[in-house]
Amino acid sequence: MSEITISRRYAQALGERAAQAGVIDRVDQDISLISESLKGSRELTGIFESPIVSREKKADVFRALFTGKIDDVTLRFLHVLVEKRREDLFPAIVHAYQELRDKELGVLGVSARTALSLSSEDEKALAASLEKLTGKKIRLTAKVDATLLGGIVIRVGDTVYDASVSNQLATLRVRLEAGALA
Repeated sequence: MSEITISRRYAQALGERAAQAGVIDRVDQDISLISESLKGSRELTGIFESPIVSREKKADVFRALFTGKIDDVTLRFLHVLVEKRREDLFPAIVHAYQELRDKELGVLGVSARTALSLSSEDEKALAASLEKLTGKKIRLTAKVDATLLGGIVIRVGDTVYDASVSNQLATLRVRLEAGALA
């Protein structure tokens, strides 16, 4: 079975358990907290992903770090991951969980790459424009990509809108070469 399929099954199980317990919003926050904690700490990520660290030690670390800070449903989910030796899939499970929640809430994940960082006002304006275009609520992730030279590249699902300077230059080069050869 592929990692994507396994991750989706774990994400779905977490969502179903959270819904049964009536703590979906809390679990959403917990997943974000744990994900950010892993991104912010190489040591924690190392413990989480290491096959050398025992399952008991991992469970102790999670209990020490997250007891009282996350819901019991989320904490039990972490223990199940450790018990089943699936903790290395946590980033993929987080991604799958967010996709499921976005689908339930009618939220569309959009990524934007720009040559320069966007101000918070620019991000809000871009999100508002995309909401108007798509008719859905937008969760925007903006990243800086200096290779673009200028402009923006937006990915909405499988559709890419490329208004970057590098793309326009490449298009111009193709047109010039085609004209020169004709």
